[in-house]
Amino acid sequence: MANKRYVFDEKRGAFVPKKPTVGSVLGAVLRYVFAIALAAAVFYAAFALVFSTDRERLLEQENQMLSDEYAALTAQLDRIEGTVGNLQVRDREIYRELFGADPSNYIIEAEDTLLQLGGELEAMQESDLVWDTYALTNRVESTASQVTRWLAEIDTLLAGSTTKPTAVPSIIPVKPFSPLQTGASVGKKITPFYKTIREHTGIDLVVPAGTLVRSSADGKVVQVVKSEKGMGNRVTVEHANGLQTVYAHLHSIKVSQGQSVRQGEVIGTVGQSGSCFAPCLHYEVLRGGFVQEPVNYFFAELDPATFHEMMVVALTTGQSMD
Repeated sequence: MANKRYVFDEKRGAFVPKKPTVGSVLGAVLRYVFAIALAAAVFYAAFALVFSTDRERLLEQENQMLSDEYAALTAQLDRIEGTVGNLQVRDREIYRELFGADPSNYIIEAEDTLLQLGGELEAMQESDLVWDTYALTNRVESTASQVTRWLAEIDTLLAGSTTKPTAVPSIIPVKPFSPLQTGASVGKKITPFYKTIREHTGIDLVVPAGTLVRSSADGKVVQVVKSEKGMGNRVTVEHANGLQTVYAHLHSIKVSQGQSVRQGEVIGTVGQSGSCFAPCLHYEVLRGGFVQEPVNYFFAELDPATFHEMMVVALTTGQSMD
């Protein structure tokens, strides 16, 4: 039998059972509800610690998969960085052998770029970071493979008995020359006469009329054109390994078709023949018939700072001279 509370009734002169009040009933109910809620919370916490839901198990498996993939990609990236480092060493050695000088190496705003990249990486979700890293490593591997093939071609080229450094068009065809005399290079440029955009296939070297024009490499003159239209008076020289150079808008031509020329030999003088806005030399480099960026071939005669200055001017000049 449950214990009852008693109170003394003065009128009756005896102890009688105490009647429950509304407050006492509500207090008992609240204590009961709180006890049940507390027990349920404790039970749920214990259940969650011991048992996992299907969604939690899937999330744990996905997280483990991403962690494993991230570790594998990190190891793969380390291997690629080592390969790229070896390729850079080989590239420098080949460049020294070919041009007799160290290649240019520029780090433009590297610190700001790294800080910005670090902030972007920190804000990325782990899954996005993993997949972006995967895509990047694939691109780097593809580039490394391409560079390896190029280096193999260069090794074969250097191993050839007939290949000489002077067979590569590696000097500026006009002298004296300042980077400030650099005009528009390869790409879509505005024409000076009609102000329309068209593909520019060479680089404009803006020098005074009468400046001597030199062959940029050993070769053979395969074309001599005298004209007052288009590219004007021009000379095309064929070099080893599928390379050709074109010298246009000449005033005078000092060579004839079929003649062999040496690197640095005078082949003409700068003029304004053809459709040309002012005296300049329009100079082209082609390999296998495909247009190349001529500035990339000027390392042998330029120090790194001068090369960088010339490259910036060439790429940012929007209007050609012809």
